[in-house]
Amino acid sequence: MILKRRGFENRKYFRRLTIVLSVSLIALYLSYTALGDTVILDHFNFRTDDEDIFGSTYDNETFLVSSPNCQIPNLDPFHKSVRKFVSLGEPIVCSTKSPLTYITMASEGAWKYLLKVNTTAMSDYAVEPENVRCCYSVIKRVNDTAGKKHDRNSDNHYSVTNCSDFRTELVLNSEEEFILVRCFQGDESGTNKDIYKNTHAVVPVKADVQFKLNKTSSKSSSVEEKRLSVLLLGFDSVSRLNLLRTMPKTVKYLRRSGWLEMSGYNKVGDNTFPNLVAFLTGLSVDQLRIQCWASHDSSFDKCPFIWNEYSELGYVTAYVEDVPEFSTFNFKKTGFVIPPTDYYIRHFLLASEKTLPGKRLHDVNVCLGPTPINEHIFRYTLDFATVFNTTPSFMMSWINNFSHNSNAIPDKTDERVVTFFHQLEETGAFNTTLIIFLSDHGMRWGDIRNTAIGWYEERLPFIHIWVPEWFKQKHPDIYNNLKTNSKRLTSPFDLHLTLREILRLSREENASLAVDKSSGCPKCCSLFSEVSQDRTCEEAGITANWCTCNKYRTILTKGKDSKAIALHVLSEINAKLKKAGNVTASCAELTLEHVIDLKKKVSTDLQEYFIVMIDTVPGGARFEATVLRSKRTFQLKGGVSRINRYGNQTECVDDAELKLYCYCI
Repeated sequence: MILKRRGFENRKYFRRLTIVLSVSLIALYLSYTALGDTVILDHFNFRTDDEDIFGSTYDNETFLVSSPNCQIPNLDPFHKSVRKFVSLGEPIVCSTKSPLTYITMASEGAWKYLLKVNTTAMSDYAVEPENVRCCYSVIKRVNDTAGKKHDRNSDNHYSVTNCSDFRTELVLNSEEEFILVRCFQGDESGTNKDIYKNTHAVVPVKADVQFKLNKTSSKSSSVEEKRLSVLLLGFDSVSRLNLLRTMPKTVKYLRRSGWLEMSGYNKVGDNTFPNLVAFLTGLSVDQLRIQCWASHDSSFDKCPFIWNEYSELGYVTAYVEDVPEFSTFNFKKTGFVIPPTDYYIRHFLLASEKTLPGKRLHDVNVCLGPTPINEHIFRYTLDFATVFNTTPSFMMSWINNFSHNSNAIPDKTDERVVTFFHQLEETGAFNTTLIIFLSDHGMRWGDIRNTAIGWYEERLPFIHIWVPEWFKQKHPDIYNNLKTNSKRLTSPFDLHLTLREILRLSREENASLAVDKSSGCPKCCSLFSEVSQDRTCEEAGITANWCTCNKYRTILTKGKDSKAIALHVLSEINAKLKKAGNVTASCAELTLEHVIDLKKKVSTDLQEYFIVMIDTVPGGARFEATVLRSKRTFQLKGGVSRINRYGNQTECVDDAELKLYCYCI
C-alpha cells in the first residue's frame, strides 16, 4: 500500500513538473519573440570543431553587463543568423622569395643595428654572390621650416638619400632609422640589372631621445620602483565577437595568460577618429574642433594628446600606424606638421609604398615589396620594447590593413599575433608595461552589419588589458577595481582617464585615485577606480545611437510612423549636405527608396526611441539612425551611420564625414 501510494505521489509530482516546465518554456519563447531581432541568442545551437578554443566563449552568463540601467547580451559569435557570412581570409603572401637583406640587433652596452645581405637567399634570385652589388639609402622626413605656409601635405614630405654601396654587412648609425635597399646583378658588359628592393625600419636611440634619457631620473635596477610603461596595440574594425570568431588562438592565449577582458567596452563614435580622439585626448570631436582643430586644413599639433604629457614626464614616445591612406589623423585631414612623438614612421611607409611593388586586398595595401605591412608594425613594436625595456615609454601601434575592410581575418595572422605576444614577453615588456590590446569598433558595413548581431558588433569592440605582476602586488585595490570593471559598462573616455591615472601615479608615489575628469565625459572615471554598477550610457559618454544597453523590438515598417521617422532622417542628411554649400554643390538630393527595418526601444518611460534603417536613391546608400519621438516631433540622437560602402560615388567631395552622404552627380 505504501509503495502504491509513493508511486501515485511520484506520478503526481512528475505531472506537476511537466506543467511547470511547459509554462517556463512558453514564457521563454514569449520573451524571446517580444524582443524582436535583438533577442538573447541561443548559446548552444552551434559549435566549431575546436571545442578547446571556442567552448569557453559561450559561458552560462546571459549578459556581458547586467544592471538596472544596462543589459548587454552575451551573443553567440556563430549564431545561425551570421554563420553564412563567416569565413577566414586568404593568406597574405607578398613574395615567394626569401628577403635578400635583413636587420639584426646587437647589444654592446647600447643597442645597435646591423644591415646584412642574406647570401643563402641568392639562389632564389638565380644569381651568384660575386655578381651582386647592394646599396642603401636613408629615408628622412622633411619637416616644414618656420614661416612656411603649411598645407594638407605637411605630413607627407620625405627625402631619400643617394644610394651608398655596402658589401655583406653594415652597422647603422643612430640617425639611420629608415632604410631603402637596392641590389643589382652585374654582367660582362657592366650593365646592372635591378633584382631586389626592400625597406627596413629600426629603432635607434636618436640624439634627441638620448638627451631626454639623460634628463630623466627614473633609471633604477628595481622593477618595483619603475614607472609603469604603456603599450596600446590596436586592430581597426574588429568587434569582440569577431575576435572570438576569427582569432581563436589569440583569444585562447589571452585567457590562459591572465589578461583582463573589459567585456562591456562600448564605442562612443561612428568610425576610428572619434573613438581614438576620446581615449587619446579625452575630448569629443566637437570639443576638439573648438579647442585645437578648426578645420580639416588644420594640423593636430596643438591638440592635447596624452602622449605629450608622457613625453613631458620623460617617457620615450611612439605612434605607429600602418596604412598611410587610411591613417586616423590623415584621411581627408592634414595630420601633423611636427612629428607628434619621438618615433613616428609615416614617411617610411609613404616612401615604401612609392618605391616598392605592392599588393592590395579588399582595397587596402597589405604588402610593401616582399614584406607584409603588419609585419613591419609588429617588428617595430618589438624593437621599441626591446630598446627601451628599462626606460619608461608610451607607444601606440595601430594596424588597419587586414581588418579595415573585411571581417575575415587570415588564420596566419591569428598565429602571428600569438607569436608576437610571446616575443613581446621575451623583451621584458610584461614586467614593466601596462599593455592594452583593443579595437575602435566592429565592422561598420557589409552583410553581418545588416543583421541584428551586426548592430551590436559595430558598437562593441574588443579590449584586453595586461597588468604586470609587480603592479598588482603594489596596487591590489587598482587590480581588484579592474577585475570588477571587466563586467561593467565602460568607454574610451574611461580609458583616457586610466592613461592619465598612470601619469599621476608616476608623478606621485602615493597618489590617490580618480581626481582627473574628462571634458568629453564629465561623469567618466579611470578604470583603476570602481565604475558604478548602475551606470547609464549617458554617464559613460555614450550617446543613444551607440548605446547597447537597451532592448528593442521590431515593429512594422509599413505605416505613417515608419515613413515619418525615415523622412526625418533623410531631411537631416540633406540639410547637412545643403549646409556644406560649395563643398557639396555636386551632391544629389537624396530621396527615400525603402524603410528596411524599424525597431522601438522597450521602455516604461514616456520617451520613444526608434532605430531606423533606410535605403536611398540615387546611389543606393543604406543609412541607420536613432530617433527620439516626443509629442509628435522627432529628434535625431547622434549622427546618421552609413552601413554600406560608398566606393567611388563620392569623389567630388574631400571631407571624410560628407563622403558618407554625398552621391556625386
